[in-house]
Amino acid sequence: MRDERGYWYLLTGFVIGIVLGLVYAWLISPQQYKDTSPASLQPEFKDQYRAMIAAAFVATGNLPRAEARLQLLDDQDVVRTLTEQAQLTLAEGSSPTGTTHPGRRELSAPGPGSRFVGSCSRAGRNLDPHR
Repeated sequence: MRDERGYWYLLTGFVIGIVLGLVYAWLISPQQYKDTSPASLQPEFKDQYRAMIAAAFVATGNLPRAEARLQLLDDQDVVRTLTEQAQLTLAEGSSPTGTTHPGRRELSAPGPGSRFVGSCSRAGRNLDPHR
């Protein structure tokens, strides 16, 4: 017996296999990343991570913790990277920390001779460390 089907069965099987493989990989059992390092983030997400570190530093004033968090990014020159990001953010006209929370005023770095006074709307208490 001679088979006149050609290569259509082979091509159809290949396409069905690819589709079923993608459905399985994307919907049924997608890859989940756990306990990954911030150094593995894409550059845009590293920028967001640095902004969150800055916001946490402005809120708490904990310099050793901020430095430890920045080291997790494995940047070659941390000062240069932070300076470039701050300049780009300011050129765009947005807040350097990018933190505006509902019920809380925007956090900003204290100027020379000023004191940081924050407010916590949930606890209803003043977070001024100088009082």
